[in-house]
Amino acid sequence: STEVAHAQHTIQLAYDLVTGDKDPEIAEILDKVILLLWFSINPDGQTMVSDWYKSNLGTPYETASIPFLYQKYVGHDNNRDGYMINQIESRVVTRVDRYWEPQIIYNHHQTSPFPTRIWIPPFAEPISPNVHPLMWRTVNLIGMAMAQALEERGQEGAYHYGNGFDNWYPGFMDHANNFHNVASLLTETALYRYATPHFYTIDDFPSGNRDLRPESLYPSPWKGGWWRIGDAVDYMLTASISVLDVAAKYKRDILFNRFQAARDVKEQYRSAPPYAYFVPREQRDRLAVVEMLRRLAFNGITISQLDEAVSFEGIPYPKGSWVIPMDQPNANFVRQLFAVQEYPDLREYPEGPPEQPYDVSGWTLPYQFDVRVVEATTPLGAGIRGKMVELKDDPLSWEDRFDAQSWDTPPGIGFDSNPVARAVLPDEV
Repeated sequence: STEVAHAQHTIQLAYDLVTGDKDPEIAEILDKVILLLWFSINPDGQTMVSDWYKSNLGTPYETASIPFLYQKYVGHDNNRDGYMINQIESRVVTRVDRYWEPQIIYNHHQTSPFPTRIWIPPFAEPISPNVHPLMWRTVNLIGMAMAQALEERGQEGAYHYGNGFDNWYPGFMDHANNFHNVASLLTETALYRYATPHFYTIDDFPSGNRDLRPESLYPSPWKGGWWRIGDAVDYMLTASISVLDVAAKYKRDILFNRFQAARDVKEQYRSAPPYAYFVPREQRDRLAVVEMLRRLAFNGITISQLDEAVSFEGIPYPKGSWVIPMDQPNANFVRQLFAVQEYPDLREYPEGPPEQPYDVSGWTLPYQFDVRVVEATTPLGAGIRGKMVELKDDPLSWEDRFDAQSWDTPPGIGFDSNPVARAVLPDEV
C-alpha cells in the first residue's frame, strides 16, 4: 500500500476503457478481451497509508515511513503469500484466479531501479525451472510490447532484465500462476515517497548512469527532472493498455499456447518422474499434512485418496493415504513446491562473488510442514489407479462468515469454499 500509484491508475484505466470505444485500439480490446480489474488487494492498507500521509502533509515528516503494518500480520509481504494463502485477501485473489482461469495476469508494483522509470520483463536470472517455456515467451512478448508502447508515447526510462527482479520464488501472488500455465508478470514503476513530487538532477544519478548512454535494453535513458504520482500513473496506463492490446492482437495464439502448455505438462509427467507423490496419512502432525494438502487443492491441484491399502515401489500405503497424480495441467506447481531447491551458481563475474538472490531462494513445502512425501519414480499402473478416488465435496459459500473448521489455521470459511480442499480431512479431532 505504500506503492501508491497503481490504485490511482486503475480508476483511470477503467474510465478510459468504458468511455474509449471510439478509439480503434480500445474498441478492439473491448471486442476481444475480458478484463478482471482489481482496484486494490489491500484497500484497508491504502486507506491507512493515505491517512498517515495526509496527517504529515506540509510538515518535515511528510515522507516519513508509516510506523505500523498496513496489512494485518504481514505488512508489505502480502504479495508473497501465493502458495501458503494464509491471508484472507490472498485466498480471495486465488479463488478468483482459479475460477476465471485468465490467460494473462499483470501486477503493478513500485519502484523501478533508479534512475530508470519503469522496469518491465524479461525477468532477471534465475527463472523458475518448472514453468513451461511458452509462458516465459509470452511474458517476454508482453514486456517488449510495453517497451515499444512507452517509446511511442515519448515515455523515457523503460528498462528490462538487469539484476534484481528474478522469477525464482513461487510465492509471489502473480508468479504462482505461471505454474498454472498463465502468463503472469509484474512491472515496477518509479516512486519517490507517496504522492510527494520530487525533482532529480543528473548529480542524483549513480555515477555509472550519468553519461546517459543508451543500452540495448535501456535505449532511452531518463534524463531527470520532476517525477510526480501523475507521471507514474501515466506510465502504468500505457503499460496496462499495451498488455490488453497484446491480448487482443494475439488472442488465438495465447489461448492455444495455454492449451499446448497444459497438454505438454501432462505428457511430461506421464513419461518421466515424478509420476505422482504419495502422502501417507500417518504423520508426526496429522493436522499439518491436511493443512498442506488443502493449500494445494485451493490452488487448483487434483488430489486422490486410496480406498484400500496398496504397496508401491516396495512401500506399503494404508487406506486413506493421499496421492497427487502428476499427469494434470497444474502439476508444475506441485513440482516447484515439493522439490528441493538448488539455487544456480550465478556470479557477478568469473571467480567473483555470487549474486545475491532477490528474494526467497528455498521453500520445500514438505520440509516446512514436516510432512513425509514419497515421490513415485515409476508409472502408476492400472491396479494403483483403480484404488485412487479423486477427492471432491460440496463446497461452502465463500460469503459465509462462520468458522468452517475449528482445527485449521484459517478463520472463517478458509479453504472450504473449494470442493477438493473441503474433501481433505484429518482423522476425527
